[in-house]
Amino acid sequence: MRVYGPVPSRRFGLSLGVDILPHKTCPLDCIYCQLGPTDCLSTERRDFYPIADIIADVKEALADGPAPDVITLAGSGEPGLYRSLGELIDELKKLSAAPVLLITNGILLTDPDCAAASLKADILAPSLDAGDEETFIRVNRPAEGIRFDAVVDALRRVTHAHPGTVRLEIMLIRDVNDSEESLRKINEIVHTLRCDQIDLNTPVRPPVPERGALPSTEETLALARQIFGPRAVPIATFARKPATLDSATRLRDADRSVRETLGRRPSTVADLCASHGLSRQEATDILERLMKEGLAFADPQGDQVFYRAPLPR
Repeated sequence: MRVYGPVPSRRFGLSLGVDILPHKTCPLDCIYCQLGPTDCLSTERRDFYPIADIIADVKEALADGPAPDVITLAGSGEPGLYRSLGELIDELKKLSAAPVLLITNGILLTDPDCAAASLKADILAPSLDAGDEETFIRVNRPAEGIRFDAVVDALRRVTHAHPGTVRLEIMLIRDVNDSEESLRKINEIVHTLRCDQIDLNTPVRPPVPERGALPSTEETLALARQIFGPRAVPIATFARKPATLDSATRLRDADRSVRETLGRRPSTVADLCASHGLSRQEATDILERLMKEGLAFADPQGDQVFYRAPLPR
């Protein structure tokens, strides 16, 4: 399915995800990615699925589910790789009053066509995880030919040109890019960008264990907030109440929907309840069925238990 959710987003509320790329097709192989290693490390832009098929899936999801807060271009890869991104955003805007959100690592903003398409999104949410080339390579593991300074230059141009909301995300990883020196280097770049909010994130949803991306401490996040200033906001836990739906709608194809969600993002029982309008018992029953079939597994992280789908082979 090219559309999933709505799912709870710690940043944007209830999000209807539009997934326009095959699994892990991206110009980066970030160590913190919750989907694991990149299968196709690429900077080639092309139309992976027909726009008409994507729009049909979105129409169906909007008709069947709760009204989303945002329609989000994100999921299994970098949406900037979709060649007709601008046309797709235009078509999505015709379907709903919900703003179109583009979550991007910003790498393809160096391409003029992709940069122009990104300006059409109501909300642009690029990321910046490094203040220098060395840290960029260590954290984001870019495809060959990607230059950090060119990416930053493009990010600077696009954020200043964007007519809507810009929400910059910074993913902080313990002992990798969260030292005071690293934070100040990132902040030097942030000062040259235009952004309405700086979302300070850390790997709460677990990446694949062997990737070694550990969450920063509360003390480090507090220091980061001090360095980045009043626009910086640590990302809070999603707290929206479950949507009120009739029983038949809530439970229709629930096993499939939960499985699709877990394939794109590790989730707690509370996450699944909020995004699918399920009771805790209903969500737990679905997870038990999926785990018995080998379609999901539990991944304890501190005082929380996340559930995820096995990685594709």
